[in-house]
Amino acid sequence: MAESKRDVFFKVRLSAEENALLEEQSARTGRSKSDVLRAAWKRLKIVELPPADFAETLVQLRRIGNDLNRLTRAANEGDVKIPEIKETLSELTALDRRLSKILSGGGL
Repeated sequence: MAESKRDVFFKVRLSAEENALLEEQSARTGRSKSDVLRAAWKRLKIVELPPADFAETLVQLRRIGNDLNRLTRAANEGDVKIPEIKETLSELTALDRRLSKILSGGGL
């Protein structure tokens, strides 16, 4: 396969240790430093950042978890409050839908 014309120049800053490692890998493989960097970049799995509201969603999930723990303790003591359980379940269901949408790539 023919190489595409590489006419874009890109600067990158490396520490002395990183540069030494890059030079070593270049010498061991007989490839240019650019080739070594391109090969490493092509094998790199890029993970996208979560949506901006993801942190708030996690806070809500933790709060619901705390509510569930409190309700479980109350149930074990015989002090069950059905409206609180229904409200917490409703919040958990809504959050489940929200997280499913995020994980499927639909965003918030």
